[in-house]
Parts: sequence; C-alpha cells; structure tokens
Amino acid sequence: MTSPEIRINSLPMDDAYSQGDQTIRQTDDRSARQLTWRASPLALLLPGLAVALGYAGLWLYLVQTGRAESNLARISLLVLVVGVPCLLAHAWLRLSTTRLTARGAHLEAHPGFPIRDPLIVAYPAIAGVRVKRGLSGWLTGAGSLVIERDSGSPVVVSGLGQADAALAEVKARSPALNGSVPRV
Repeated sequence: MTSPEIRINSLPMDDAYSQGDQTIRQTDDRSARQLTWRASPLALLLPGLAVALGYAGLWLYLVQTGRAESNLARISLLVLVVGVPCLLAHAWLRLSTTRLTARGAHLEAHPGFPIRDPLIVAYPAIAGVRVKRGLSGWLTGAGSLVIERDSGSPVVVSGLGQADAALAEVKARSPALNGSVPRV
C-alpha cells in the first residue's frame, strides 16, 4: 500500500504531518484556513553579521597599523570572540521560535525567544494592526507586525518575512478591521 491509500483524512493528522509552513485548507469557509508566517533569516541574522564585520574590520585595521597590542584591539577581539557568537545564537533561537499562525477563531503569536509560550489573540479583540520596519526590515523586506488589542498591551511579532501578507490576512479575519461587525 502507498501512503495516499492509507492516509487519515482528519484535520489534526493533517496538521501533524504537514511539511510546509503555509497550509491552506481548501474549503469555502475562510475561517477554516490556517496560515503560518515565520521570521526572515536574513532580517534576524543581519545585525549580528554587521557587528561582526565592523569589529573584524576595526581589528584588522589595528593589526595592519601596528597597534595589535592596544586596548582597543583587545576589546574588538573580545567582541568578536564572545559577543558575536552570543548575538548569532540569540538570532538563531529567535529564528527557530518566531511565528504567527492564523487559526479559525484566533491568532497564535509567538514573539520568539526568550518568550516560551505563544500568545492567543481572538479576532474580535483586535483593535488595530500595522507593520513597522526598521533599517534591517527595509533592507531585507521583513517587518514587525504590531497587533493592538482592546485590553492589554500590544503584541509584537518581529522579523516576519512576509509581514504584509500577514497584515492583510489579520485585517481580513478581524471583524472590527474589515467592517463586518461595527465596533462598540
């Protein structure tokens, strides 16, 4: 028997065995679709790489000018040996944990490391949503999705690779933002 012949056609099993980050349920109901957006690797790793290049350039300049024994050369070498690996490890952890999942009745927003659990935001509780971009975002096309809630502080999911697509989907699913239900 092949795998299509023994496939279990249930929603939980489809989710457990899905290979892609973006799965779309082919139904007429918009709320049955599930989309997942992940962080952009380039956007999260770019700051650490920029720091590495800057300090490596400074250290090489100091070595070439004969000031390899100066305090500035030691500090730049220390940043290269200790600081840059820590920055890249932090970026890698954020890359592996940052995601935004649009489910039928709510959003699951996981801002990434060091936050352990995802934040659940119901669509009716969303008061506003927008995309912010910093220098890294403008260079890579990534953005931070800021979800403003009726109660509580805003939820920020940084470094999303397709932040504009996530913004459009959240606006379409939120009744207060798409005009399907008037706000009270």
